[in-house]
Amino acid sequence: MLRFFKRRAARPEEIEGTTCQWCRSVITASTSEELFLAGAVLDPLAGWFCSSGCAKQYSIRFRVQPARTPPGGSRSAH
Repeated sequence: MLRFFKRRAARPEEIEGTTCQWCRSVITASTSEELFLAGAVLDPLAGWFCSSGCAKQYSIRFRVQPARTPPGGSRSAH
């Protein structure tokens, strides 16, 4: 029983940052610029993801559809 308490007490300090919406890992950045530079991906409806893979898995799981084409034009840049 004593070993259990020693393991629990030896935990390091919690890392501050933003949590990935899919895998729940901590991204060690707090502002939008820092998150972007750390490689995080923003989904305006869901939040921040640690990678594009997590964002893709989230969109597959919750069937997130891409925005529709605006009237009178395409979304691609010419």
